[in-house]
Amino acid sequence: MIDKLYRIDQLIRMRATGQPHELAARLRVSPSTVYEYMDIMRSVLSAPVRYCPTSRSYVYEEEGKLFLGFKKKPLLNRRAI
Repeated sequence: MIDKLYRIDQLIRMRATGQPHELAARLRVSPSTVYEYMDIMRSVLSAPVRYCPTSRSYVYEEEGKLFLGFKKKPLLNRRAI
């Protein structure tokens, strides 16, 4: 799923997602899965994404880029076990 979210992010920044059914075809998923991905991007990842009927593409309301990852926090007073 992460690779799909990165691909969606790339297409959004290019303003090239197309309509939901076109994006679904590009990703080889169902349109309902596209809607689930968009929900994840909005609610879980706080991405300001919306569909723009004029450009017929999903767009970000603010300039930015999706980032997914794990950042390790250094432990203070770490003792060997």
